[in-house]
Amino acid sequence: MSAAQAKPKEELPLSSDAQIADVVHQFEAHTLPYANWTHRAHLAVAVLYSRSLSFDEALSRMRDNINSYNRVCGDPSGYNETVTILFLRKIYSEIRAGNNCQSLYEEVERLAKLCTVQWLYTYYTRDTIWSESAKTSWIGPDVIELDF
Repeated sequence: MSAAQAKPKEELPLSSDAQIADVVHQFEAHTLPYANWTHRAHLAVAVLYSRSLSFDEALSRMRDNINSYNRVCGDPSGYNETVTILFLRKIYSEIRAGNNCQSLYEEVERLAKLCTVQWLYTYYTRDTIWSESAKTSWIGPDVIELDF
């Protein structure tokens, strides 16, 4: 475990569109402190990308930026392809279904309540979702089929 990984995670407020845009910028520039690279920060990036890019473009950008950011922060094996695709598919489907809010902040708030880490286990067992196979490639759900 690197020194960056050893620090406890610390949520940023993300209470305005400007704060979310700043976190995304810091993430892309690799200047966001690793302690602030939380589940909520991941969701904020996914929401911003999903609002402005096609699914394939958003996924490519998420994948590339997370891997690059993780390498810079000393966590080169921290990426999980299945988790990234699952959350991005859900977020993208919610936004494309017209269930979105006006502000980026409201959208992140809404989707943070819906797309919790616990939500993963609706579709996956812990062994499957955290397996080496799931980290490197898409693995379909092993509990129930996706409903979105």
